[in-house]
Amino acid sequence: MNLFTGCYTHAIDAKNRVSVPRKMVETLRRLDSASEVVVTTGLDGCLFLYTPDGFAQLGEAVESSPMGEQGTRDFSRTFYSSAEPCSIDRNGRLLLPESLKAVVGLDDKVVFAGVGRRVELWEPKAWAARMNGARDDYEQQAKEVFR
Repeated sequence: MNLFTGCYTHAIDAKNRVSVPRKMVETLRRLDSASEVVVTTGLDGCLFLYTPDGFAQLGEAVESSPMGEQGTRDFSRTFYSSAEPCSIDRNGRLLLPESLKAVVGLDDKVVFAGVGRRVELWEPKAWAARMNGARDDYEQQAKEVFR
């Protein structure tokens, strides 16, 4: 399967390195992206992690949006200007840029949440709060997704 799944909490060390969960590293290998990813500001208070190809595909959608719309321009600015190519070392560790950690308030732990074609990186308390609210609406969300 070439989709990211699962939820894992890992420690961030003093050098801003974090071990990428093994299942996610395996998915990155299958997607030919075991040594580099792109991390950018996400939605809902998290970071988005993509393979370089996944980031480029999303970029195509952004670029096809009407530039005359203020929201498109503002989204593009944040999405692209905060995007950072990040290496994954041979030990499976990702170096998180300090600037992106600050955007979502990451300190010493991060939640990796597999969300299909991307991974979301969350501050643990923010993840718990978001999921508690989302679980309450899960059945209604399913009706919207599977219409």
